[in-house]
Amino acid sequence: MAVLLIMSGNEKKEFGDYQTPIDFCYKVCEYIKQQGFSATAKAIIEPTCGIGNFLSAAFTVFGCSNTFGIEINEKYARLSKEAVPSAKVIVDNIFDINTRCLCGANDVLVIGNPPWATNAGLFYNLPQKANFKGLRGIDALTGSSNFDICEYIILQLLHEYKNTNSTICMLCKTSVARNIILEIARCQICYDKIEMLKFNSKKIFGISTAACILVLKLSSDKKNTSVICGVKNFENGSLLDTLIVKDGVLKTISTQADLEGTCQLVWRSGVKHDCSKVMELDIKDGKLINKQKSVVEIEGDLVFPLVKSSGFKAPVLTEFTKFIIITQTKLKQDTTYIQNAYPQTWGYLNDNINYFNKRKSVIYKGAAPFSMFGIGDYTFSPYKVGLSGFYKKPLFCLLHSTKPVMTDDTTYFLAFEDYNIAYTMMLLLNSQTVQDFLASIAFLDSKRPYTIKLLSRLDLKRCIATVSFREITNTEAKLQLPRYITAEMYAQLENYIRVADLFPPGQHNFP
Repeated sequence: MAVLLIMSGNEKKEFGDYQTPIDFCYKVCEYIKQQGFSATAKAIIEPTCGIGNFLSAAFTVFGCSNTFGIEINEKYARLSKEAVPSAKVIVDNIFDINTRCLCGANDVLVIGNPPWATNAGLFYNLPQKANFKGLRGIDALTGSSNFDICEYIILQLLHEYKNTNSTICMLCKTSVARNIILEIARCQICYDKIEMLKFNSKKIFGISTAACILVLKLSSDKKNTSVICGVKNFENGSLLDTLIVKDGVLKTISTQADLEGTCQLVWRSGVKHDCSKVMELDIKDGKLINKQKSVVEIEGDLVFPLVKSSGFKAPVLTEFTKFIIITQTKLKQDTTYIQNAYPQTWGYLNDNINYFNKRKSVIYKGAAPFSMFGIGDYTFSPYKVGLSGFYKKPLFCLLHSTKPVMTDDTTYFLAFEDYNIAYTMMLLLNSQTVQDFLASIAFLDSKRPYTIKLLSRLDLKRCIATVSFREITNTEAKLQLPRYITAEMYAQLENYIRVADLFPPGQHNFP
């Protein structure tokens, strides 16, 4: 009989605690047995076993008496022991245990549901915080260095059981599963079969997160020339997709035009300030209003039009109701120049300095007052072609106004000095050929399907070679834009990209 025991809200968050329903555990165990992933396991182990539902189901389905569980919560550990009296349940932190040494077998079924939480939100139930993915520079200082605890645990298990005939079966976010697949390829870990089984996390756990069962049959001798993973619907077994790792990149096997490569231009993200109550302004009755509903009377020179991620709704944007104060023209610039040049702005910023002092990110530590990031020459380019990172179907928008248009840090753009070049690029990126390719390499269940890393894989030379001028004119018509594009403009863009290709990205003298 399943026991229902729920942690308090804070404890649930701290331990990433989502106990797997017992009937779902049985379905998972029966599937991996029927599909031949682990028919003859010499031992069963459930890391972070909770109340023991997976432990109980695996013990029953596989009939293996050599069963182990690890759980940091003593109350849960006792319930696991009650569920499987013959199991050895250890009260300890999974990060302090080598599970392979514990079970001492070469053919092990490792099964479970590790905590769904990141290191940024935890304080106790986690390994020593470290930049374990080897990130450099700004990525290591910002949220990019946060890692998923579930991913950390699966990676630990992966390296413990590599070169064995064991099976690892873990519930996790689909984003975590994809990272694991990349690690298998990067480390050339021998395996027999990999599957991602997508399931409805809202139905099972009451949370809206793209989730799957990652099932990996390792091998002690099989050599893999490539990593291929089937993606299935767990409810009906239908094949949804096939993932493959090629040149260190995870992508779907697709019949779309191959536009994969290195982008000849540099994708940028918008400005980052983490102080929207002060820096972001709306206009009402001709007056600037901040997020505190206060009228802001400052000089206009440092106030620029702003389009946030939700504002990317038309192919050409020229009118804006939101604005932002830009305090720097380059990174690490001393902001005290504002005091003499723009005294009203300086007074306004200092009147609200408490909001700036509350910014948590370490990137602001030791920086000049009112510092921003995502700032450079490209920030002030008169024309930008960008998109929101959040939308599943990307719409690339051309942004321009009487002053350079700013975007927030959830958006990505290319910067241009010439309107015709920017306009033609907008049409190229919105063409069906490019859109189909982007859809084939993006993972739409991610929080941000489109990132700089993904967009940087778009080879613009291949795009121009593949997309005909007729398709460009058709794109313009589909976007309901008046006819403006010419063959000469498309040739001009082709030459622009050809020249850019002669230099490493970011090394040419134009945006």
